[in-house]
Amino acid sequence: MNRSKGFLIPLLALGAATFTTVSSEMMPAGVLDSMSSSLSVDVSTAGLLVTGWAGTIALTGIPLVRLTMRWSRKSVVLASLGVLAAANLVTALAPTYAMALVARMVAAGAHGLFWAVVVAYGASLVPAERVGRALSIVLAGPTVAGLVGVPLGTQVAHQIGWRVTFAALATLCLLCAAAIGTLVPPVGDGTVRPEPERWDRSARSVLMVAGGGFFSLIGYYAVFTFVVPVSAAAGIGAGAVPGVLLASGIGGFAGVLVAGRIGDRWPRAALPATALALAVVTAGMGMPSGPIVYVILVTLWGVLIGILPVVLQARVMRLASEQFRNTAGSILITVLNLGIGLGAGLGSLASSLGLLTFLPAIAAAVAILALGPLSLLRSSSREDRSGNVADRELRHAE
Repeated sequence: MNRSKGFLIPLLALGAATFTTVSSEMMPAGVLDSMSSSLSVDVSTAGLLVTGWAGTIALTGIPLVRLTMRWSRKSVVLASLGVLAAANLVTALAPTYAMALVARMVAAGAHGLFWAVVVAYGASLVPAERVGRALSIVLAGPTVAGLVGVPLGTQVAHQIGWRVTFAALATLCLLCAAAIGTLVPPVGDGTVRPEPERWDRSARSVLMVAGGGFFSLIGYYAVFTFVVPVSAAAGIGAGAVPGVLLASGIGGFAGVLVAGRIGDRWPRAALPATALALAVVTAGMGMPSGPIVYVILVTLWGVLIGILPVVLQARVMRLASEQFRNTAGSILITVLNLGIGLGAGLGSLASSLGLLTFLPAIAAAVAILALGPLSLLRSSSREDRSGNVADRELRHAE
């Protein structure tokens, strides 16, 4: 297969899989009340189905990648989707909360392994100069999941039952696996790849990029988790918050659409510029401005959070050596999940201290810290020459 042409259908198949996996990840948040009632636990206990997800990924991500290092990326993706399908089905059939919790933890492990590999898989299908655009297709899935997948699944759950929603997700996982098995070419099949060094030359640059994403996501999720009271401070009532979230979601979809070209056109500048803009807009959301300006800022906020994952992942794929890409993916998803969790924790702390009025400013102060590791990236990339001949940016850093 010519890597410069004909990659759209394979990338769309991977994008459908990212849509399905993220819908599986986010779905309990929309049906938590139904699940808690059906499984005879209170809502706070049922919330562990959501909070335990990130913790499981953080603990299992890197070990699972290392255990499957000799597998082809296609085999890892297909196996992950198979396990996720089974875990979703067990969740749908679970007679007790304990079984549902175990199934969700298994699903989280499969999800973390999938995401550690799928970005590198997509990047490997195209030439280096098209990595950003390729990843914008693959990473459109999570945005569409937030706009369509979760609302639709929640509606099905409320009309028919949450078990039907999870059974449908299990079916979608299998359909995605079939599509990838048929439409997506293998990468590296038929070769035995040696285990990579524990600390690859490109690892330092990968960690710096991950550090930038870490601080950006802490800032974003600190505000996003408490968007209702933050919006109220701008004069927007709780009843209008779904409209605010829709504006953010539309902005996110627009961001994903342009992110690939931005990342390919300005491979070095796109990430720090996006991190800076996200911090500035987050701070602006806390300033007295009125509902109209606030909604505009929220829409721009959505655009930036749509751009951020694409330029972040593209930067990692360009900096990571070929043999370190899977490990780089596992490092990235682990660090980013920690950022999401700490962001929600920062918002909770501000709420408990009565500082929600100042939360956007606090979150922006944390988000701006992303520029620290990112500002050191240029010098470190000169040291971390990975030998990846397809990576033009890393070669030119010399």
